[in-house]
Amino acid sequence: MSALSPKYLCPHCQKASRLPEPIPKEGKFQLTCAHCAEKVVLNFVDYRFEIVQILPSPKEDLKQSYQSFKIPVPSITDSIKDSSPSKTSSGKPKPFFEKRVVWEKEPKKENVKFNTNPLRFSRRNNNTRNNPSSFSYLRVAFTVTSILLFLFIVSFSYFVAGVLATKKEVPMYLETLSKNIPTKILDRNGQVVSEIFQKRTSTLSLQDYPEDMISILLNIEDQKFFFHGGIDYSAILRAFFKNIINLSYKQGASTITQQLARIILDDRRKSLNRKWREAQLAFALESVLTKEQILETYMNHVYLGHGAFGFGEGIKFYFQKNPMELSKEEMVLLASLPSAPNKYSPLKNPEDSYTRVRAILNMFRNRGIYPNLDRDKFVSFYHNLSTRSPNETVFGSRHDIAPYVTEHVRAILSSLEGEKNIYESGGYTVETTLDRNAQELIGPIVREYLSKNKRSGKIQKRRVRLKPESPLDLAFRQKMEEISILNELVWNPDHLDGDKDQSVIQAAIVGIQPNTGQVLFLHGGDEFNSSNQFNRVTQMRRQTGSSIKAVLYASAIDSGSIHAGMRILDAPLYYRGGGGKEWAPENLGGSFDGEISLRTALVKSKNTAAVQIAERLGSSGIEKYFTKFFFPNETEKKNRFRGDLSLALGTLEISPLEMASAFTSFVNQGTIKRPYLIQRIKNSKGNVLYEVGGSDEFKLKLPEERQVIRPDSAEVMISLLRDSGRASGVRNGGYTGDLIGKTGTTNDYKDAWFVGARPDLSLAVWVGYDNPKFGMGPSGLGGAVAAPLWGEILATIDKKSILPKTQFSLPVYAKPYKICTLSGKQASPTCPSTQELYLSDYPPEGPCMEDHKSTSSDHKDLMKGLY
Repeated sequence: MSALSPKYLCPHCQKASRLPEPIPKEGKFQLTCAHCAEKVVLNFVDYRFEIVQILPSPKEDLKQSYQSFKIPVPSITDSIKDSSPSKTSSGKPKPFFEKRVVWEKEPKKENVKFNTNPLRFSRRNNNTRNNPSSFSYLRVAFTVTSILLFLFIVSFSYFVAGVLATKKEVPMYLETLSKNIPTKILDRNGQVVSEIFQKRTSTLSLQDYPEDMISILLNIEDQKFFFHGGIDYSAILRAFFKNIINLSYKQGASTITQQLARIILDDRRKSLNRKWREAQLAFALESVLTKEQILETYMNHVYLGHGAFGFGEGIKFYFQKNPMELSKEEMVLLASLPSAPNKYSPLKNPEDSYTRVRAILNMFRNRGIYPNLDRDKFVSFYHNLSTRSPNETVFGSRHDIAPYVTEHVRAILSSLEGEKNIYESGGYTVETTLDRNAQELIGPIVREYLSKNKRSGKIQKRRVRLKPESPLDLAFRQKMEEISILNELVWNPDHLDGDKDQSVIQAAIVGIQPNTGQVLFLHGGDEFNSSNQFNRVTQMRRQTGSSIKAVLYASAIDSGSIHAGMRILDAPLYYRGGGGKEWAPENLGGSFDGEISLRTALVKSKNTAAVQIAERLGSSGIEKYFTKFFFPNETEKKNRFRGDLSLALGTLEISPLEMASAFTSFVNQGTIKRPYLIQRIKNSKGNVLYEVGGSDEFKLKLPEERQVIRPDSAEVMISLLRDSGRASGVRNGGYTGDLIGKTGTTNDYKDAWFVGARPDLSLAVWVGYDNPKFGMGPSGLGGAVAAPLWGEILATIDKKSILPKTQFSLPVYAKPYKICTLSGKQASPTCPSTQELYLSDYPPEGPCMEDHKSTSSDHKDLMKGLY
């Protein structure tokens, strides 16, 4: 740093030149030597300076091209010679900052001289502006490009990170698609019986669709589906330019993968954020799933209008066909719907739909594919669809051939899943024991049968009126009334008030396969609707009337208390109960036949005989066998069993399912298999949630299998009940085959029963009103109302060859004996005889030693005269 001095020594010519006055305190300045015109840069600090840069000499050609601009600088001395300006040897204009500094420090007289050449100053000023301007534009362009590149890298990184995160969520997204998928209820052969759903979604596999269906869809929606990675960039550009040209939205560019992503996200907002998420999910789907899986999922979930999600549901809704039955024209019509299902609905907007179809046909023609599509077929489609309501939906066309079964399955699913919404989770597969072909017959048969009998007057709704009773009937009548009151208090009390009851005649039907316990069909009432969902097969218990006599007789035979060839007296009986009350059981019609065979007593359903058999069996025997048949569970037995003699006439409340199950013992060698309907339940992932085995599906509190009577006792009962079944009234329903069975009618014709069986089926039929205050009138007998319905069901099943029809086999365990028809003992050569079956260790009494020369008719007439 130099000492404080008004001069500086030029490093080029080594001559001293004066500094500008006043001397700057600090800063950098470029000065030109007054002697050699060379330039240096001086740095001033506290009025002292140092040379910090020596600028190179200008080229000779520049010296010749430009005339130097003379700036007066004071000389070192105070002489006039030194103070006069000197020409510089360089013609290059001085930098502006140097001129400005010098110009500001020159005296005013020099300043005037400085401005004497404005033209040259102006030229030099323009030149100095041009170069920085060019540099400025390049710098701005570079900056903008750098910023854009940086933003692109950040956005791309963020997008990729989003794809990777979304990739982990794909399984969860796919699981959400399974929500609201219909729960399918299948029969024993895998056929769909009914569905449970709030949203109807297809569940077909890709192989279930015809190849042409897939090809047509891809040609319409995504021609390059198997070649892109989720987004078709060429389609985006093509759609962009087409929409720009038309100044409106004319064409989309979403691939099938993007459409599936949109379905999964369920977001219809037109926003960049939705497009961003949609693209991320599309890439994630492509990285996790195969193309076939993406296509299958899309075809099963794309909306096709009118509540139909997926092509499987669309095919059923629009054409009522299976996928493989579709024509190519029908495929085109369906494939035209995904882009705008409401706008192009052939039911709502047939004109728009046909315009869309013609555009597709033109596209196919231009591509040279499917040239043989028939335009006239499309016209016929629209003609056929025009007869349907434009507001029709898949829910309106819901077809459930087993609504009471569906409700039962729904309850089971709810119990398995707890708080879980079975509609949202959806996708369950319920494998049942039902036979679909038999099940779909029951509902229509029941509706038509009940309607016909109401029109004919056979079934009449009559209020039960109490009649004056004799003291002999009071005890029995009170017992019956107690049971009716119990039914009113315990079961469905909201619908049992007064004479304003609006209930209609109902029927309960259930068929069980005897050797397995599998429920083959079930119908719990008249027509199923919102106000009639009570399943009378499983949830209702009613008095059984005389149908319980089959169980009573079987119990007494098995215990050895009675035998098939015995004689029994049909005569008035009087019983004194507690409190001095008397009870006299009555036969239907009030007639008595005297001494009759056990077989005749069962066929004619004699109440007097049944009470005598109950007496022979005894209270302990009754309790023992009824416990086996109905109440193996001690708690259930305590709540429901009453061991009085009225039990022989059917005063216990038993469900139709329990009665059908009890009759299986007769055709299954005395063994009862616990009834069940559901074999297996799987969730949407294929995991088994429920399987038949240890579970008591109908909450009957029964073991899986139990032996209630001996095999030979079962064979004896088949022999007795075959006559009872043939005489029951089933022939009036059109049935002509072999069977066993027993009718039942309760007091005041409130309940009509027929429970029958054959080797392949045990079937219980109940008819009556829900409110036990009403009966069906004098014609409401089990043989007149229930048995013909039983016969009509079996006749229809046999006519259609739905169930394998098997014959009763010959007895294996029981032994046949010839019995005297008059004494019931083993017949002698002179006795009128018949053949009866006996238990191996309970042979008949005999031989008969009576003289039978007198006619039996005299004895019968005598008994009729007495009673």
